[in-house]
Formats: sequence, C-alpha cells, structure tokens
Amino acid sequence: MINLFLKFKSKKFNSKNISLKDIAHSNKILFSIFTRYGDTLIDLIIIKEFISKYPNKEYLIMTPPQMEPFVKYFLPNISSYSINKRNPWKMFRVNKILKNWAPDLAFNPWSNGLDSCYFLSYAKKYFCYRDFFFNLPINHYDVVRKYLQLPFQESKSHFSRPKNLYKHVLICPDSTDKERSIRDDELISIIEKIYKKFNPSITIASMNKKGIRGYNFLNIFKFQKTQQSSADFLKVMINSDLIISADSAPLHLALALKKDTCALFKTTKRDLVVNNNSFLIRYDEI
Repeated sequence: MINLFLKFKSKKFNSKNISLKDIAHSNKILFSIFTRYGDTLIDLIIIKEFISKYPNKEYLIMTPPQMEPFVKYFLPNISSYSINKRNPWKMFRVNKILKNWAPDLAFNPWSNGLDSCYFLSYAKKYFCYRDFFFNLPINHYDVVRKYLQLPFQESKSHFSRPKNLYKHVLICPDSTDKERSIRDDELISIIEKIYKKFNPSITIASMNKKGIRGYNFLNIFKFQKTQQSSADFLKVMINSDLIISADSAPLHLALALKKDTCALFKTTKRDLVVNNNSFLIRYDEI
C-alpha cells in the first residue's frame, strides 16, 4: 500500500539539478539516505565533507532505524530522524516535521528507492539521485562528491605495514554480492593463520555461521537489520585492533574508523571501492 502511495506521489516530483549558488544561498539542507549499508557509510563520510565546507547551515539526515547509530557516531552534532516507511504513525509524524522545518534543498545520494526521493519533495528545491548521471569507472566516494558538487581527492589509497601484535581481530567474510564474499575454505585458512600468528580474540561477523564449526575459540556476531544490531556492531568494530573484510559495508566502516584493515577484493578494484587517501594492509604481509 505504501509503495502505491509513493508511486502516485512520485509522478508529481519536480527534481532539478542544484547549483553551487543554490547551496551557498540555502539555510536548511535535508539528506534522505535509504540505501544499502555500505553506500550509507560512504554517504555519511562525504556528507561530513559537505558539512565541513558549508558549516553555517541547518542539516537534517533521514535514514532507516538500523542506520541511525552510524549517523550519531560520525555526525554527532547533526539532527537526524529514523523512519520505517511501513509505520503509519512515523510517516504521519515525519510529514509534520518536514513541513514545519521546510528545507531549502534536499539530496538522497546512492538512494534509488521511492521513499528516499519522496522525502526530498518537502524541500523548495531537490535533486533525486535517480536523475543523476555519471560516467563509469569512478570511485564510489567520488560518485557522492560529484552528486554534491564537492572536489575530488586525487591521491589514491595506500598500503601500510601491519603491527606485530593484534589482541582483537574482527573478520567480516560476507557481502550481499556472493561473488565478493570470502569462501568458507578461505575463511578457515584466515582463521588458522591469524590464530597461529597472534593468538588473539577472534570475532566473526556474519549473516550466518556456516563454514566455521569446530572452532570453539571464536566469537560470533550475527548481523541483523535492527538499530540495536548496528549499535552493537559499531562497538565490536571500535574495540577491534585488526579488521579483515570482504568488499562490503564493514570495510567502509573500518576505514572510516581508521582501523588497521585488510580488504580481500575479488570482482572489484581497490581504487574504485575505497576512499582516496585510505590505508590498507596487504593480506600476505600479515
């Protein structure tokens, strides 16, 4: 029912490209972020750059509930509101909030859903991400910079040396794209290598427990699409010394937290995935 309503409303959308002059003369800016975990984290990092460039404005960031812990952590002084579009009371309340707040401009980077663009329509001028075109290949972070008209960072990612000791290691083998995920046999090899070299506390953050039976020394963190799960995972990441991850959302979180990070890329290219000026560790050097 809600999607039918959003489709009906979207026919009246008046999405227009926003100029630098529009941004400079605006007072209130809305960001509506309803997309995948990894894309949301990319958005938050670049929105932080946007706010640094335009600090004297009012901002509001809207996300699903499971993303709010990341907003609160990376942008603690920015107003935010989380909403599930299938909650009628929340939809009624956000309608009132946005009408009263009356944003001047609105953006929804990396978000193609009807809900993300619908919320933009409360602004005086808005530019839906679905109407934004760019030429591939382009770094994922630079996609958002281009959409928000921010300068690119020319320097590429770098490699750094691993430390001699890691007490808490977090391994994130899963991606929503199975071709990017770390296979079970690869995961076992990683576990045995890390355990033999550092004898650390090892946590596996996964969507399931398949492929790691028989290792009683492992801690298991199972992802769930809830606000509490995101808050708990953020704590696990903060308390970890080394993160080994597939090309997935935890990789972007680890780099944003400036953790010692090893990324295992399979179908994607490093310099297109990670933020420029990031530091990674080569797996064969651990």
